[in-house]
Amino acid sequence: MKKKKMEPYLMSVLSSRLYSIGLEMTNTLMRTARSQLMSVCHDLSTAICDKNGDVIALAESIPVHCANMGLTVKPCFSHAEGVKEGDLFLNNSPYHGNTHHADYTYIAPVFHKGELMFFAVTKGHQADCGNSIPSTYHPIAKDVYEEGALDWPCIKIQKDYSDVHDIIAIAKQRIRVPEMWYGDYLACVGSSRTGEKRLKELCDEYGNDLIKEFCEAYQEYGSVRMAEEIKKLPGGHWEYDVTCDAIEGIVPEVTIHIKCDVCPEEGNIIFDMRDNCDSLPCGLNMCEATTLASVVTGVLNHLTTDIPCNEGAMSHIKVLMREGCIVGKSKMPFSSSLATTNYADRLISGVQALMNQIEPNHGIAEGGAVQCPAVAVVSGKDFRKNYEPYVNQIFCGMTGGPGVNGHDGWVTYQYPVTGGAMNWNSTEVLEQQYPFKVVHEEIMMDTVGAGKYDSAPSCKFVLTPRQEPVTCAYSCDGIDNPPKGAAGGLSGHKAAAWKYNLKAGESSRTDLPPFAEPVIAYGEAIVSESSSGGGYGDPLEREPRLVCHRVREGWISKDFAAKIYGVVVNTSQEEYTVDEEETTKLREKLRNDR
Repeated sequence: MKKKKMEPYLMSVLSSRLYSIGLEMTNTLMRTARSQLMSVCHDLSTAICDKNGDVIALAESIPVHCANMGLTVKPCFSHAEGVKEGDLFLNNSPYHGNTHHADYTYIAPVFHKGELMFFAVTKGHQADCGNSIPSTYHPIAKDVYEEGALDWPCIKIQKDYSDVHDIIAIAKQRIRVPEMWYGDYLACVGSSRTGEKRLKELCDEYGNDLIKEFCEAYQEYGSVRMAEEIKKLPGGHWEYDVTCDAIEGIVPEVTIHIKCDVCPEEGNIIFDMRDNCDSLPCGLNMCEATTLASVVTGVLNHLTTDIPCNEGAMSHIKVLMREGCIVGKSKMPFSSSLATTNYADRLISGVQALMNQIEPNHGIAEGGAVQCPAVAVVSGKDFRKNYEPYVNQIFCGMTGGPGVNGHDGWVTYQYPVTGGAMNWNSTEVLEQQYPFKVVHEEIMMDTVGAGKYDSAPSCKFVLTPRQEPVTCAYSCDGIDNPPKGAAGGLSGHKAAAWKYNLKAGESSRTDLPPFAEPVIAYGEAIVSESSSGGGYGDPLEREPRLVCHRVREGWISKDFAAKIYGVVVNTSQEEYTVDEEETTKLREKLRNDR
């Protein structure tokens, strides 16, 4: 019997409905979350999965969170009590399909007329997750036990729409800021239940049979669209290496080796991550979810944007990985505390750079390395609130945007794993909520990864306590191995972490280790210099008027313009101008000197 095709306009309407439901879930979470990490910075994601647990719709979300949601949902089917209406699952385990322990994922099965139809999924980064140090990242934890975080391997935190109070009690007992955690928990519950309600309404409006037909057809459509795009690529084998900084005395410098085979005939692109070192005694190890998401993100950044974000499409990006590998499946008891950041950022950058060799029209340089003190997890006692403890991650002066073929880097891009989907903290709101002051947050001159298309510049961020000491836990990659440029673009600016005495001034600079949790005393300031991304294309091909504009804006100096871009800028008048004749001569000289 010939399979019935779904009417295209109806498919468009239903896919838009799912997308809008995802947006409502996201908005619910943003508007009700208690921590700034979610409510202001938007370190959160939502997804809708079909009855099989496969992603079928995504709202705007964080790439490393959402290109793997199916992995996080699938363990629900293995629960000893089964999947029932009114359940709410909690999965934060990197050993069971989740990203890392700080990302609490709440999964609501959606039943209609007794039939399982969807899963409404909400993921939010916690202010604290019970680590042995006051940070949601523990880079030097030799194993999961030293890491200390609570591991919830897809358990039921609600049954029949009611809390399992023992689970709530355990979480509150282990979290340093229990009321903030509980506020965020309620926001996540509200988000998932909102999605459940809207999906039930959708099924009631169209009927279960039509919705199931749509889900099957839409997954197939995503598969066909992705296969068509991959068939446009040349077949062949490519490799690329990207290097991550060492943690002195803990783990060595690590090079991630990426292999790729494009198979246009089958419409598949295959990445092999198995030729990498075994898991290390630290928290930097990636997991299955973040390895998959990083590769998928790096590929999708090179393809057309009208491909559906569903499992049908993503199934054509195949990732070969092995258990017990730094870039692969987590293996107990190795820690994956930072599975969503350092190595994941480098892997996305590496996949993007490898894709430049295959498909240069959408070329991208390596993105900024993380996590400098401007995105530290800060903790301490608030003297204004009876010395109550506080813990939360801030998102401030981290730039990182790489040069892209056709575009300069995005200043608020932050990490490759977030891809510009998160917000910086509001300085005023941050200072109101926490007992410290932001001294500086400003662009650093002459720090772009130069190219025909520049990266975003680095940012200098300075923070000082108002009275009580502040602990700043960070994991600052990009000091020894700054992000590389592409297609002749230059590498990005190196990251830095240091502190100084406020009375003595910056001349009292003391460099800090790249991976640390220093206590900053009253009268001291911690300084963060973010890594910039790499540039794309030859700097000598950059449009001179763009160089002139950056000189006038104060992003680059007149000397930098001449030395790097071969552009001579006349600054004698308020309206800076390019000396066309001298620029032509200088560029010819610089090319000859090469």
